[in-house]
Amino acid sequence: MPLNKEALIRYRVINRCLVDYRYVSKNRLMAACHDALDHEIGERTLEQDIHEMKYDRHLGYEAPIEFSKEHGGYYYTEPDFTIDNIPINEDELEALTFAATMFDQYKHIGIFSTFSGAVQKIVDAINIRRILKESSSYPFVEFENAPMIKGSEFLPVILSAIKDRKVLSFMHQRFEAQKAYRHILHPYYLKEYRNRWYLIGYHHELKEIRTYGLDRIIEVQEELSLDFQDTGFNPAEYFQTTIGINVPHEKLQHIILRFSANQGKYVLTQPIHESQEVIEISNDYVTISLDIVPNYELYAIILGWGNQVEVMEPIEVRGKMKEILEGALELYKYEMR
Repeated sequence: MPLNKEALIRYRVINRCLVDYRYVSKNRLMAACHDALDHEIGERTLEQDIHEMKYDRHLGYEAPIEFSKEHGGYYYTEPDFTIDNIPINEDELEALTFAATMFDQYKHIGIFSTFSGAVQKIVDAINIRRILKESSSYPFVEFENAPMIKGSEFLPVILSAIKDRKVLSFMHQRFEAQKAYRHILHPYYLKEYRNRWYLIGYHHELKEIRTYGLDRIIEVQEELSLDFQDTGFNPAEYFQTTIGINVPHEKLQHIILRFSANQGKYVLTQPIHESQEVIEISNDYVTISLDIVPNYELYAIILGWGNQVEVMEPIEVRGKMKEILEGALELYKYEMR
């Protein structure tokens, strides 16, 4: 018997809450379902959903959910459990197809155009999933599989703070630091880069725009004692002259890169930055220019092309690349025993 599409959505919402949080109260689960469906669900419906996730053979989840009186919330008795690891069934595929069809109709409209790439990937995945199921007993398509990165559980509170212009207080631990430190931030913007989320805002004490990776945030809450400060932050302008997430306080550079003819074809079809312009195309080389501020992400990208690219200008960037490559070569100076 086909399952209710809303019920399938609720199962996914409940699962995500149980994965992101150690213990989850009934009220929090009902609120999460309300946010996903835009209407309230009752306690009886929630309890029925959890019962079906545990015992419904048609679903096949066999979710190890229990309620802790001590902590006042539901939890997975197996910490690594998630229904995301269970292949989707026909009912879920039908629900996803329905949702993807709707997304596909609106992906070019207004705010949704920002996420058109993500929507298209969902539509492609569902169409391919249907074809694979109908025509083949073995897989012949593989999507890029991004690992789950911690920090996504803070997205709701951060997004609400940005929307409602509220100040945030959070503990953040840099990778190279021995302990976490508290920061107070007037949040302006969330940006995803290479499957990680970053929060950008005005630091209350440092009096400057700072960026923090959500995967390094330990806890976050609203700072009710402070009024929100609007500095006129413009994300398009702020990131206009850089690649990635780091924005150094350095001057703009006119960078010229020369690629091998073969590698150059890839760069022409997928530009590195919006400022990219073609200088020359020959049988041996493809030469382009970029007007950007050099940062860690730019050097990492150039290094990824190895001997297929050469930095021609400016001398500062060429010298930096030489320094990095010489340091890397030093690691291979001696043979391993």
